[in-house]
Amino acid sequence: MKKLFIYASVVGIAAGIGYWLYKKGSFNNTADNSAADEVDFAKEPQEKDNDQNSDIVETMYQTKNESVQAVTDRHSETGEIMKDAYSNIMEDFVEDFSDEKDADDTNKKVVIDSESVSVMKEIDSISDELDDLLK
Repeated sequence: MKKLFIYASVVGIAAGIGYWLYKKGSFNNTADNSAADEVDFAKEPQEKDNDQNSDIVETMYQTKNESVQAVTDRHSETGEIMKDAYSNIMEDFVEDFSDEKDADDTNKKVVIDSESVSVMKEIDSISDELDDLLK
């Protein structure tokens, strides 16, 4: 008798769980259907929002492209101005430098004389003496 009661209890509990799951599944399906109906109503405002968002995004990209183009134009103009200025500076510098170089060549010829040679010989002899002291 105890065994029969235990079997009946187990079958009853299993049937109760099965019925509960069946009811839960039908409520979920009903809830899903009502949610689907709500989604259909909600799609219209979302489409309007998406259209507005796409217009905003399109405007943003257009503004970004215009900004990039403006920066590119300014950089190319600045590059040309700098190139012209650099060429002008280099022309002036090369002309002045060539004049100074000719003046230095004439001074070098005058600077080297017998006095310079004697000073160089004295420096060499002092260097030799220092080398001897270090040994």
